Amino acid sequence: MQHLKYLLSLFFPLSVVGFLYTGPHDILTALIWTTPLWALIIFDWLSPNINPNERKTQGPSWFYDSLLYLLCFLQFLIISLLLIDASQLQWNSINDQFTSIINLIVMRILVGTSSGSSAIIVAHELIHRSSKVQRLLGQLLLYTVCYEHFRITHLREHHLRVATAEDISTARIDESFKTYWKRVTIGHFKYAWNSEISRLKLQSTPKYHYKMLKNLVLQGVIVEIVMLVLIATFFGWAAVIVFIYQAFSAVRLLETINYYQHWGLQQGKSVNSLAWVNQSQVTEYALIGLPNHIEHHKNAKTPFYQTAYSSSGPIMPYGYFVSNLWVKLNNLSYKKDCTERLKNILPSE
Repeated sequence: MQHLKYLLSLFFPLSVVGFLYTGPHDILTALIWTTPLWALIIFDWLSPNINPNERKTQGPSWFYDSLLYLLCFLQFLIISLLLIDASQLQWNSINDQFTSIINLIVMRILVGTSSGSSAIIVAHELIHRSSKVQRLLGQLLLYTVCYEHFRITHLREHHLRVATAEDISTARIDESFKTYWKRVTIGHFKYAWNSEISRLKLQSTPKYHYKMLKNLVLQGVIVEIVMLVLIATFFGWAAVIVFIYQAFSAVRLLETINYYQHWGLQQGKSVNSLAWVNQSQVTEYALIGLPNHIEHHKNAKTPFYQTAYSSSGPIMPYGYFVSNLWVKLNNLSYKKDCTERLKNILPSE
């Protein structure tokens, strides 16, 4: 019955649905609704370690696929409720304005975290699947965070160059998150765009050649712009702001995960260390198997729940939820701790 632990992945998205469905809220109630997020971080901090032997018992594939589809539905529901809530905020008095701003901030925190820790992770798995329908579903999820070009960079670049100095998503040793964030947000889009230019053989053709319309990155940008225009038209400016804000938060969370998953492993392939090892059961089950990241890079098409646990890498001191907070609040401490841990894994220069 170990597969039932993956139901933990529903905990936070369902709490976000509850917050949005009952909103907008007064200030105190809105702040209280952040409790599930803090609880998840605390549980991750206190989580027991993964037992590799338990992971050999797998549930039926229909259970896991149904869970993925349910998480997809919840993401689309969350975005819909987000836009409705934002459109209902009041701005008449100073008190109304302050209450509405608090609601927008909490929406950003909760929806952004859910989009980054649930929707993008589900999209990440689906874009690796062989089914066209599942890949399309993954693409639609990426539209909800305006990061559709991620699938091109991830599939064509990251999986080929992971844990090398050439990989955009592998953080350099001693690289701060601030520097990494600036580098990857520009680097991912630039790589995806150039990859499409190369695929369409447009390097030596006129800039406005008709083939440019087949550029998948351009198509994605057009869809995202149209989506923002429709949101502004039907839900108003507050909805546009909070939608963009949650997308920014989600993408930042995704890149934070990328940051500590491969931090300092430029020599990783040469020493068979492709990612950091997660030992938190809360992280494992709340993020539906994503933390088995080492084996994911060896067998990318394998569903996350079937991906074997591997210990061939440096050990993360905490699970993903705690690490996310640590990286952002005290990046210097994080780098110092992880540098010490790497000394036992990587050869000295």
